[in-house]
Amino acid sequence: MWPHSLWPHSLKARLSLLTTVVLVVFVLLISGALEHAFRTSLDAAKERELQLHIYTLLAVAEPDGDSLRFPPVLPEQRFNQPDSGLIGAVTDASGRVIWRSESALTLPQLPASPLPRGREAFDTVQIAGAGDFIRLRQGVAWGLDNQLQFTFVVLEDAEPLRAQLSQFRATLWRWLGLGALLLILSQWLVLRWGLAPLRQVALSLQAMQCGGSDRLEGRFPQELKPLTDNLNLLIENERRQREKTRHTLADLAHSLKTPLAVMKGLNFSGDQRTTYKVLMEQVRRMDDIIRYQLQRAVTGSPRSILRGVAVAPQLQKILDALAKVYRDHPAEVQVRCTGQPLFYGDEGDLLEVLGNLLDNAYKYGGGSIRVDIANGEDGRRLHIQVEDNGPGIDSDAWQSITRRGVRADQQPGQGIGLAVVVDIVSSYEGEIGVSASDLGGTAISLTL
Repeated sequence: MWPHSLWPHSLKARLSLLTTVVLVVFVLLISGALEHAFRTSLDAAKERELQLHIYTLLAVAEPDGDSLRFPPVLPEQRFNQPDSGLIGAVTDASGRVIWRSESALTLPQLPASPLPRGREAFDTVQIAGAGDFIRLRQGVAWGLDNQLQFTFVVLEDAEPLRAQLSQFRATLWRWLGLGALLLILSQWLVLRWGLAPLRQVALSLQAMQCGGSDRLEGRFPQELKPLTDNLNLLIENERRQREKTRHTLADLAHSLKTPLAVMKGLNFSGDQRTTYKVLMEQVRRMDDIIRYQLQRAVTGSPRSILRGVAVAPQLQKILDALAKVYRDHPAEVQVRCTGQPLFYGDEGDLLEVLGNLLDNAYKYGGGSIRVDIANGEDGRRLHIQVEDNGPGIDSDAWQSITRRGVRADQQPGQGIGLAVVVDIVSSYEGEIGVSASDLGGTAISLTL
């Protein structure tokens, strides 16, 4: 592997380098395959051509005792011309040359390699002082009883074949080189066009840094949509969390003004018991305000971007805990989870929502609870419905009890459970509503 420092740090450069290497390897392989195929085709064509010359020699050969006789002028004129590059010869069974064409008179000696009857051999041979020749040999039996064995040999200068192969190689590389340049240019254009959405994302981020926009704007391809959506979600969550922190601090300061003003106005020289009582009331009020504001600050947790929280195990934890808390007031709980629902958000928010809804169902229900949980069609939204067979809640009461500090009964407590649920649903841009349940009580439905 290459050292990390040698790898280009540009995605475009990496893709260009890898695709260029693949292209070069492909060109080398395809050129080798084409050259091999062309050479094979040339050899086959040359072998057929030499075979026809052997048939010509067989046609004009006549027996002459233990030898053969050929006419002084052969049909193929190149056999009759010295140094024509086409040579014919015949050898006997011992390898002695008994005849050779006029075109071979200037050659000092022909290589003799007799073959048995019916055998053929096609190869390249080097003749001293003349260069390389392509040779075809064929073993032939002659006579009534095939008692005479001859080997017909045809040789042709290999230089024209090499020149033809060199010309093909040059033409092949010229066109392959041109094709490779066109492919590299096309590759550069394709990479530039294909990576344009990434440049658009980078430009959008630069525009955000310069204050031109507060989110990634543009039409991005489907493969980049999860990235840009999650980046926009992260940016939006950061902005909302920053605003929520600022608002919470402002609300806390504003809420503490009144009890602080009351404490400043206390008269410690008068009735000590009354003053102490008022002081403790204001301290408790300040404590409630601080706890409320802190709880409000953490309910706006950003939505999860990378992973989903399995809902069923968290639901079972809450049900097990509530079964112990309400041991003296048990309830029959029906749970229906469609598929394996996931919550794309903070696990604490999910526990807070389910815990408050189920706690109210245990507390105010008549012993029968039904829970339905499922993901929406897009897989990102979570639908939750909790029903009970209690006395029910009308719309006016619902509007009232979802405000902080308001309870549906006179039992002790702060009355912020459903208000916290509403805040959490609002922070996830969800919806929450109440309706009558067919169990006879209340059905609270929400979407996160």
